[in-house]
Amino acid sequence: MADTPSSVRHGATGAPRFKLGMRCLAGSVTVVALQGVGGTLLGVTATAVCSLSAEPPSLIACINRGSLLASGLFEDARFSVSILSEGQEDIAKAFGGQKGVAGRDRFVYGEWYRSEHDVPLLVGARASFECRVAGFLDYGTHRAAIGLVTDVHMSEDAERTLVFADGRFGTVG
Repeated sequence: MADTPSSVRHGATGAPRFKLGMRCLAGSVTVVALQGVGGTLLGVTATAVCSLSAEPPSLIACINRGSLLASGLFEDARFSVSILSEGQEDIAKAFGGQKGVAGRDRFVYGEWYRSEHDVPLLVGARASFECRVAGFLDYGTHRAAIGLVTDVHMSEDAERTLVFADGRFGTVG
């Protein structure tokens, strides 16, 4: 085995070093949204979303447990995952807490509509998945919700996907 290249930096493990390393992992920018108890709309920006299975169609969405949305991701709850497209950076920032708005006020960013199951869906997203929580796991700071996909909405106009890496937005597609 070769010696470690001099260009490789070593450091202690822990949350700061982990977060620094994870900044190198590019991810699609999504908004996870739901109608909470009492009809309150909730949503957060998330890049920790991935496919789980094609049969049955399902995905995993990892949400910080400190968010109000995480508490709404209980068994059988319905939620959406909207993959943002080019030009939707303001939506990502609003739902990521960078615009100084919270709760329902975040939904003034972008054009939203409700599915027949009252799931909030974003107009102009590359794709939006309607899901039902099939299970979840609380681990460390996050709740990983398994979403059984019940419907997929595709945009005919959006051509590029919004991504985030190294603290910056970009696009692919």
